[in-house]
Amino acid sequence: MLSSFDAKLRYFVRSKSDLPTDLADSSLVLGDVQDYQSLLEALKGVDVAFHLAAITLIPETRAKTFNTFTTNALGTLNFLMAARAQGVSKIVYVSTCHVYGKQERLPLTEETAPKPIDIYSASKLAGESLALSFAEMYGMNISISRAFNHYGPYQRPDFLVPSIILRLLQGERLAMGNPTPTRDFSYVEDIVRGYLLLAEKGRSSEIYHFSSGVERSVQEIVHFIRKILGAKSEVQWNPDARRVDISRSVGDYSKAQKELGWKPKVDFEEGMKKTVAWYRSQLESRNYAIINVPNA
Repeated sequence: MLSSFDAKLRYFVRSKSDLPTDLADSSLVLGDVQDYQSLLEALKGVDVAFHLAAITLIPETRAKTFNTFTTNALGTLNFLMAARAQGVSKIVYVSTCHVYGKQERLPLTEETAPKPIDIYSASKLAGESLALSFAEMYGMNISISRAFNHYGPYQRPDFLVPSIILRLLQGERLAMGNPTPTRDFSYVEDIVRGYLLLAEKGRSSEIYHFSSGVERSVQEIVHFIRKILGAKSEVQWNPDARRVDISRSVGDYSKAQKELGWKPKVDFEEGMKKTVAWYRSQLESRNYAIINVPNA
């Protein structure tokens, strides 16, 4: 999307394989958020920086507790220090709705008090606190997105939606976790559009939601994808697969709508059909292997 604004883009990734994108009009810096010097190089001459670097897959975060915190929290500290040193004029820190944990009152608003339940949500909330402290101490212009779940092309195949699609396309039997938890899913283009609006209009030290405002259970998502594909594959559920989990999640995006003019444009059916078509094309070109995610 940024390329459509004639922006000069620079990507900061650990390896070229992390960026399946045409870089014809962009530059690439290899590094790691735990390496301050590589961040200094990446942020030199940058006007607007989007900070999305994190370990995000829940089973991975729980298996790699220390690395998750050093990447998500201390990596954010390195990023903020390097951005300040290089005089970056605007920062968008991409946090997560998972910082809210288990809540009684829904939908979630930006005023809902966070209650992290695991290392992922705790590390992302620590990153938020660092961002807010840098905005206060140094007058840096930093806006925060607590993005809700999203789906679409290029998502890693071990996340929920692509793992379901890929296995069904191959006629695999689905081994799933608990069918009842709910999530708020938005198409990736809507979420990215929100990030761009944050860079343009977001107030400093403010938090914004980008969400669909619709609550869907894991079971509903599985059945919806099966319907699109006409799949007959068996689904095996294991309600005890993930001991610690958020039972319900749905976001209120009225603040983003009022202040940024943002609201979701791609409905769930349209977005899912686009997503299914993209992964089908990837399978046909043999770019993806099937990943079994029983605890999704």
